[in-house]
Amino acid sequence: MRVLVLGGGQLALMMCWEASRLPIDFVVYDPDPSAPAFRCGRRAADPFAAVEEADVVTFEFENVDVEVARYAERLGKLKPPLGYLLVKKSRLEERAFFDSLKIPTVPWRRARGWEEAVRIAEGMGRAVVKVPAGGYDGKGQFIYPWEAAGFRGYGGDLLVEEYVDIRREFSLVAVRGEDGDVYFYPPAENFYVDGILVWNYAPTKAPEEAYEYVHRLVERWRYVGTVAVEFFEARDGRILVNEIAPRVHNTGHWTLETDASQFENHLRAVFGMRIRRPRVPPAVAMVNILGLPFERLPLGELEALGRVYWYFKAEARPRRKMGHVNIVAGGVEEAAARARRALSLIYGKEFPRLVMRPRGG
Repeated sequence: MRVLVLGGGQLALMMCWEASRLPIDFVVYDPDPSAPAFRCGRRAADPFAAVEEADVVTFEFENVDVEVARYAERLGKLKPPLGYLLVKKSRLEERAFFDSLKIPTVPWRRARGWEEAVRIAEGMGRAVVKVPAGGYDGKGQFIYPWEAAGFRGYGGDLLVEEYVDIRREFSLVAVRGEDGDVYFYPPAENFYVDGILVWNYAPTKAPEEAYEYVHRLVERWRYVGTVAVEFFEARDGRILVNEIAPRVHNTGHWTLETDASQFENHLRAVFGMRIRRPRVPPAVAMVNILGLPFERLPLGELEALGRVYWYFKAEARPRRKMGHVNIVAGGVEEAAARARRALSLIYGKEFPRLVMRPRGG
């Protein structure tokens, strides 16, 4: 069984680690010769030839070469289906997709250029203005009015969202097989700074409607593989879908501490194998390591708390995901306390500089 993964970042790397449980020839296409997944997977020189040679093609990230993905779809090899990738490549298309399925989101409007975005945002009072393409981990989004300079002069369409007072953020990571079988990992509660995940823990509580929204999303085009859906719980009680990630996802890294992670089950699903229902620890916390080289980590102290995973990226810079720590505990309070200890060990006084994005960008 041969899989071609489009994108060679840390998600592909962890997928490759988990592929060792299965008889899979793991091939990666990424134009960056230093991509982390090349430490584990075999590098494809020609992506179109690699598509032809693969049994299955999948992707670890949205910003991959869509023409390669289209070719794989034409050959009947792309999983999940191309529609999910295309929707995810534009925040505007993603919002329209949610609306078409009657899935509640933050109230939003399309602006034709930055001047209209300002007028719409002024009407909302407080708003978040987002560049439609290429945005992840808080990139390309600006809080109005404080960060209006960040999108001033932008000529294309913009997404303008009402600023919603949020009580908490949580996510559901699910996997759907070709036979329609859907398994949900326990929900995770997530903690972000400027749009980038810093830490989370599982399990938490998720209302029944959240599961229903995920079912609507994956049934639309018969999704195959692991998917993550991120939610806002507003202070007025509304449950709003923030975004869909049609792939394995940072909020599910804690599943590496089960006996069938999101990465393994993604591979099982795309190859038409039975989804495994894993044994799940009572509680797990995950802490992202952002912007620090390996030699700066207090490794011994972190390993006393949990398991350290390293992504082997060539350069450390602020907000870049370099690795993470998974912490297994007997309950969520213990897991959260140990996660806060890990945050202190990793960042100390450098937490704001390494995690917060530059103002206006």
